Amino acid sequence: MKGSTVKAGLEEDLTAGDGELLALALEVCPGFEPSEVVYRSRTSLVVGGSLDGTEALAKVRTPDWRRQCLREIEAYDLFDAAPPPVPVPRRFGSDKERAVLVMERLAGEVVAPDRFPAGPVSGEDLAGVLDAVERLRHWHPGTSREWRVDYRPMLEGMYAQGVFDETDRTAMLALLELSGQPREFGHGDLVLANVVRTGGGHALIDWASSAVYLPCLDLAQLWMLLGEVPGARERIEAEVAGRGDVRDGLAPFLLNLTLLLYRERRAHQRFTDDASRERAVRLDAAWELTRERVGHCLATAA
Repeated sequence: MKGSTVKAGLEEDLTAGDGELLALALEVCPGFEPSEVVYRSRTSLVVGGSLDGTEALAKVRTPDWRRQCLREIEAYDLFDAAPPPVPVPRRFGSDKERAVLVMERLAGEVVAPDRFPAGPVSGEDLAGVLDAVERLRHWHPGTSREWRVDYRPMLEGMYAQGVFDETDRTAMLALLELSGQPREFGHGDLVLANVVRTGGGHALIDWASSAVYLPCLDLAQLWMLLGEVPGARERIEAEVAGRGDVRDGLAPFLLNLTLLLYRERRAHQRFTDDASRERAVRLDAAWELTRERVGHCLATAA
């Protein structure tokens, strides 16, 4: 591989496609010394290694998924202009055209490796994650209009697919009107595998879904994913209630939760294992509960 210092063991582990993606990373950051494949999927290749003696990761998106890389690189542009209020990895190099991001590999462990943690999450970890969400919502970097998520087409798309009937559609559009415009910077994919417990606190990684959302997007995702973690939903509900104004709290929380549950329930239709089937039942119950809460929220706000 031209200009590379790829170790023999790693070279044997690389497919032809992997080699092409890694070559792009080495073009962008020639000093990067790769040593292991950390993760590979149809969307990206992540390779661990070092750069000038510092542990590093090179993330390269496959051609069909380069838009996600652009957003993550743009997030790091924001971090450079206005340091974020939560710990994040340092960027060592990036290239939007090649869809390459080389960054610091944080020392520490993820809070939980599974999307839906089945085991307990410590009170300290949960408090750290919620504190990161709270800090992030008060951060207002100089984002352009394109960072704002447009909720209406998503809701109309769900109606067109038959997910909503006319009553549901009317209720969700009323909730959108009550919530106002997207105005909080959110991580956008706050699974606990994207939270690293470090010496400097709880760091957030993988910013490919970051955007300006309606309030409570990250809280809604945590609520959905941590249903099996004792006490987690109660802590999250308290955070939402603490927002005070329904326009910053319950209304956008329920709207975000509805959209997230729809996406997650649809994804679970592809899974056939027993654990996923059991989880799908719980997601269906959460969906029905959320629909009821939407109606109550609108009646209370009227």
